[in-house]
Amino acid sequence: NGLRLTSAGESALAHAREILRQSSAMSEAMTAIAKRSQAVSIKVGFLPTALPGFLAEGMRRFNRTYSNVCVQIFEMTPSEQETGLRNGEIDVALIGDPSAEIRQDFQVETVRKTEMAIVVPDDHRLAGRKSAELSELGNDVFLSLSEKHFPSRPQLLADLFSRAGIDPEVAIHANGLSELLGLVGGGMGVAIAPADLEQLPHGGVIFIKMKKPKHTLLFSAAWRKEGDTRAVETFVRELQGGVR
Repeated sequence: NGLRLTSAGESALAHAREILRQSSAMSEAMTAIAKRSQAVSIKVGFLPTALPGFLAEGMRRFNRTYSNVCVQIFEMTPSEQETGLRNGEIDVALIGDPSAEIRQDFQVETVRKTEMAIVVPDDHRLAGRKSAELSELGNDVFLSLSEKHFPSRPQLLADLFSRAGIDPEVAIHANGLSELLGLVGGGMGVAIAPADLEQLPHGGVIFIKMKKPKHTLLFSAAWRKEGDTRAVETFVRELQGGVR
């Protein structure tokens, strides 16, 4: 009441099934390869204050939805980021407070806001304070950031001094944020820096809330206006999800 395969037929069927299995596996592998070949790469320049907070969080959110986009990150000073943008070496600059030239030449959007804080050695007379006015440090030696690497920061410092009614000595211009913390921790002076910088290792350094004059640093993303910028704009939207 039924047909049965001969031994040769059963062998042929098994062989056919194995061919189908291999064909399916090959198809899946080729699809994966095709997806990888179509992957988009976004190169991001960043300041170290960005990484422990909103950059890492934004990258995780972005990767969950857009796994075919490869995000590469490069620690760079603001001046290096501007050069990288103009030369096409990076696609997005997380550049802090951008200059007027960057705002004119590139698409710019704020992705985070952070308050500026007073940074002192842990044996400073104000080290036990939760907050202080900048005017209380008029007789201290200040450390700043190099204008070569952080073009707008020396002017910001001068503006804050003017608002506080002080004219202190500015002795050293650090080449980077980690260097700035190291100099403060070594007792070389005090500084004004983004409060987010507290997330970096900072032995011997105390962050104090600057209650007067208050200043909010707008941490911005910049990218080129020309070309297909959809992936970059989507990435920036994910970073903005962490704005507080």
